Amino acid sequence: MSQELLQSNLNDTYDVIIVGARIAGAATALLLAQQGARVLLLDRATFPAPTVSCPVFFGNSLAMLERIGVLDVVEAIDAPKITLYGLRTPEFDMVTHLPKSGGHDYAYSIRREVLDTAILERVRTHSNITFREGFTVNDVIWSMGQVVGVRGRQNGGAEQSLYACIVVGADGKRSKIARMVNAKIYDSQKSETAIFYAYYRHFAQLHEPSAITYGNQQRRHGVLVFDADDGLTVVSVGVPATEFDEARKDPEATLEQIWRAVPELAERGHHAVRETKVMGQAPFDSFYRQPYGPGWALVGDAGHYVDPITGQGINNALRSAELFAEAWSRMQRHSTWQRTMTIYQRKRDTETRPMYNFISIGERLQQIPPELGMFIGTLVFRAIARQPDVAKRFVGMFNGATSIELFTNPLNLTRIVVRDGLQNELPRLANTFVGART
Repeated sequence: MSQELLQSNLNDTYDVIIVGARIAGAATALLLAQQGARVLLLDRATFPAPTVSCPVFFGNSLAMLERIGVLDVVEAIDAPKITLYGLRTPEFDMVTHLPKSGGHDYAYSIRREVLDTAILERVRTHSNITFREGFTVNDVIWSMGQVVGVRGRQNGGAEQSLYACIVVGADGKRSKIARMVNAKIYDSQKSETAIFYAYYRHFAQLHEPSAITYGNQQRRHGVLVFDADDGLTVVSVGVPATEFDEARKDPEATLEQIWRAVPELAERGHHAVRETKVMGQAPFDSFYRQPYGPGWALVGDAGHYVDPITGQGINNALRSAELFAEAWSRMQRHSTWQRTMTIYQRKRDTETRPMYNFISIGERLQQIPPELGMFIGTLVFRAIARQPDVAKRFVGMFNGATSIELFTNPLNLTRIVVRDGLQNELPRLANTFVGART
């Protein structure tokens, strides 16, 4: 142990320092504190504070929030329980009820400044967690080849050194901790979409609270519309990367023009009033990053980021927190850091890989002639949409109720298309033939 660490103030030494206090960091802190760990949770923001995120999270995430001990504070926000979920285009309608997952058959869309602040109120009450807002980490402290702490400033004051057995980066996809420890990205998928979004009031709901993705006539833009907390509706649009530089010049006009081009949304939003500024992000590649090293670890988006169209951000953040807490528990039973974190990485990658690969299917379709890719996609999605039981299984991929690998297996997709042909296309053709004969 270094002389610097030996001379540090005991009050500035913790079992774990977590950098980043949003979902991944707060959940990790609570799970470790439940095991008796002394945790220091740091964030440069002062809460409540918005961040670029308009999430939807499902029953599997609610089950984890319950295990962490914060589901009650999330439910107390009294956001609408989203029961309808899916995809709607001029060619097909795949909107259906969410199947039950984790004991819950609904989802939530809650503004991040509201959601994060509610969870942090529970964090503040835990005796094993010290939470410091407005603390900016400037560097990690190394000793004998491993990370032993961080240096930073509280509200721009004098630099402080804080020490711990482990430093955890929960500071998002642009993680400063990941850069400081030189954590390598070992798999990535190029993103072709930028995102702009805002929250509206007086946006008409459907007959039930919903979270729906709309495809527009040009097939270049997607529009996501979620019923959110406090009577608000979040509207998010996806813009091709090739249009981003032009779109960012006037994001307000970009957002409005795209969603109002969808007839159903133009009607639903006839009296809508935008209540927040337009936020968004440039195209950002999905990736897997090495999630641990000597004295450090990464959780949430810092270690693995996937396209937000999947709606998996909250779930992945919570699950990585659980997996890291399991690793910490194994270490307390005298397992080695290397062994436990190898298991952590393997479980994280195994559990998230199916959705990661599912998103790449769209990328692969773009590599073939556009007309053929469009035909294949429409053929499959239309077949799914016309079979209610299949549509519900499709939607279940997003909330953990359906195995992505089994559903997207080529043989299964072929069966779905063939079954649709037998149930819909052949009878239609037969009726057409009979009509022509008579």
